[in-house]
Amino acid sequence: MNVLAFIITTIALLGLAVFYVWYLNTYISTNLLNTAGYTLSLVSSALTHEFQNAISVASMDNVVGTFNYTLMLPTSAIPVQGMALTYIITLYSKNSGNNLALLYANITVTMAMGSLSRSVMNKVLIYSSTQPYTITAYNCVNVNNGTVILISPGLNSMRDCTWTSAQIQMGDAIISITK
Repeated sequence: MNVLAFIITTIALLGLAVFYVWYLNTYISTNLLNTAGYTLSLVSSALTHEFQNAISVASMDNVVGTFNYTLMLPTSAIPVQGMALTYIITLYSKNSGNNLALLYANITVTMAMGSLSRSVMNKVLIYSSTQPYTITAYNCVNVNNGTVILISPGLNSMRDCTWTSAQIQMGDAIISITK
């Protein structure tokens, strides 16, 4: 009888341990996805807002020539509760019909805790114009010299610029706007 009780107790404890590990994994994964989704929303909104600010400054009558604008996006201000937060922003231009120049951003946010990691992605339209300003991005990690003309009147070649969250935190995400 003692052997049977031992076997039943062992199976019950193993089942409880398996359930606990499954529940903990599900809880952490859900928390990672929720935090990553929240961060993606913050970064998308902030990037759109920063480009709107830069274009607003460029459209003022007393602004002439070229000026640089450093993008300030949420980084260390986000409470991550012991999780590693990284994000990658890739800016790219696209010409649609009707001579409309579009500038998009692909944003990938990754949250990691130990061996668990979750990523979410979003594509955001950040600028559109039929008569675009020339927008140049600096310190891009995906090109040799780090400089890419993203959008310009009459520019047909499509190039992209990628920045990491570390570059943005260090103030290396810089765009130049020429009227």
